[in-house]
Amino acid sequence: MKKFLLIVLTLAVIFVFAACAPEEPSAPDDEATADGGPYELAMITDAGPIDNMSFNHGALQGLKQYAEENNITYKYYQPAEVSNAAYLDSIALAIEGGAKLIVCPDDLFEAAVYSAQYQYPDTKFVILNGEPHTDDYKTFAIEPNVNAIYFAEQEAGFLAGYAIVKEGYTKLGFMGGMAVPA
Repeated sequence: MKKFLLIVLTLAVIFVFAACAPEEPSAPDDEATADGGPYELAMITDAGPIDNMSFNHGALQGLKQYAEENNITYKYYQPAEVSNAAYLDSIALAIEGGAKLIVCPDDLFEAAVYSAQYQYPDTKFVILNGEPHTDDYKTFAIEPNVNAIYFAEQEAGFLAGYAIVKEGYTKLGFMGGMAVPA
């Protein structure tokens, strides 16, 4: 079990370092744009890479699988920079491209989705691991066209902690990915 735990922790460290590597924005993959049509589903990525097995990659694979199983067109959009303005520009492009549902897979999109939910009331939004709010964090609101989905981090953390203590380890630590308001 200790070897398994060591492998899991090593993979987690590799994942963290790989997720921090900068990469130039890439063009949408050919599968998503093959028919050139309007796209019913869209995903707005953050500025990170889409093909490194990260959160962006996992969300896109889920969107792709759903779209293919239901014969729905999809496309992803990658903003030029990490900013609410760039996220809103990408959301506008997706809507111009025909998107009826837009997935935003990160809490970095909270303020952009807050604005977009009012600006585009006929478009559905899914935000992963976040809740729409104003830039100053004073007003939080989820309108009927938004679905906020959270990963149960506390459950994963509890189970990981329990497993490691069960193995006999008593000195534990935690490393987070980025500073966010708690």
